[in-house]
Amino acid sequence: MMRLTPHCLVFLFFAVFLLICGCTSEPPIKEPVVSVSDISLADVSLKTMTVNTTVFIDNPNQVGGHLNTVMFDVWYLDGGKPKYLGHGEQANIAIIENGNTRVEIPVIISNLQALYALGSLSQKGSIILMVNGSAFVDVKVTSWEMKFEDEREFAASEFDAYLPVDMPGSVNVTKGIETAKDIWLQIST
Repeated sequence: MMRLTPHCLVFLFFAVFLLICGCTSEPPIKEPVVSVSDISLADVSLKTMTVNTTVFIDNPNQVGGHLNTVMFDVWYLDGGKPKYLGHGEQANIAIIENGNTRVEIPVIISNLQALYALGSLSQKGSIILMVNGSAFVDVKVTSWEMKFEDEREFAASEFDAYLPVDMPGSVNVTKGIETAKDIWLQIST
C-alpha cells in the first residue's frame, strides 16, 4: 500500500483547493434587450424632414458590451403599406454594464420623400412613422443580431412648431400643408 508523504498531502490539499475555487463560475451572459424608446420630429420643412430615433439597449450583465452597429429604416404608412423615407445608422458605441444605454440617431429625409409624407399627412390629418432595423451587440465572448421595430402616429398639429405660422414672407401651417398636398398631387399624377 502506498503511503502519502507530507509533500503529497500538501500537494493534494492545494489541488483540491484549486479545483473547488475553479468550480465557481460567473453568472451566465444574458441577451440584452434592444428597442426603440422614442421617435420624434426634430425639423420639418417643405424640403426636408428630420426624424430622431432613440434606440434603447438594456444590458442585464455585470460586464459592459459594445454596440458594433445599429442600422434601421424609417417608413411612413400609407393605406397600411410602408413607404420608404430614409436610413439611419451609427457604429462603435459602448454599452454600460447592469444598465441602460440610449442612442439618439437623426435621419434626414430628402425633399421628395418628405413631400410624399406631407401629402399623406394633409390627406389624412395624421401620419404613422415606422422604424425597423437591427442592432449588432457584443457582450464579452458572445454577440447577437437583435431586430427591433416600432411606430408612432403624429397628428398634423405636431407639425405646427416646424412650419412658420403667420410670419411675414412665410406660409402658415394650413397653407403649408395645402401647398404640400398640391405638390404631392402634381408629383403623383
